[in-house]
Amino acid sequence: MTDLTFLLALAIVAGVLSLDETAAFQVMLSQPLVAAFVAGFIVRDVQLGLVVGAALQLVWIGVLPVGAASFPDAALAGVVGVGVAWFLSPGVVGGWGIAAGVLAAMAAGAVGQRAIAFVRRRNIRYADIARAGADRTSAGGVYGAVALALATRFAAGAVLAAVFLGAALLLRAWVWPPPAAGTFQTGLWAAPLAAAGVAAAARSKVEWLLAGAGFALGAVVTSVG
Repeated sequence: MTDLTFLLALAIVAGVLSLDETAAFQVMLSQPLVAAFVAGFIVRDVQLGLVVGAALQLVWIGVLPVGAASFPDAALAGVVGVGVAWFLSPGVVGGWGIAAGVLAAMAAGAVGQRAIAFVRRRNIRYADIARAGADRTSAGGVYGAVALALATRFAAGAVLAAVFLGAALLLRAWVWPPPAAGTFQTGLWAAPLAAAGVAAAARSKVEWLLAGAGFALGAVVTSVG
């Protein structure tokens, strides 16, 4: 399978698993550990899926898609984390690939959280369509509104996954892999600084600050160790 084939497969999986959060199913397949495991199976590296999924599950262990609560898109994060780590695996020094995957997963979860809010606003319009269909005693109108809602949620997860995974492929083509151990480059600080910037944009959420600090420490150990 080519990189593009894997990207499309992972994007479809992200879209399907995103439905499990609140739109349909709700059998916990959207939890990051499960989503990452499925993504690992797709890329034929289940161990990678379990490692990335376990890290994300620990970060969001208290986050559940209940009621009207705002929550990160854990399914999207799990798939993106594994996909990014796997795409960056060739030539990776130490744990750079996994570190980049986890960081990308957390970014995807934050962006996905905004996408979920957008989808919920769209669902208000779909509810009006369903109500109008019910008033006309038209089952087709109701089913059509439900189908539109599901399709919108699927598209949000799939498109965002494709964007993040495509960015990973571009990163691999332009600047990957990072320098070997025992060397130091100023560019190593780009990733932790970016994490700090995202933390600020996310209103200094604790998990972002911890992720930035951990990634910065990993950069130092890898570069000068």
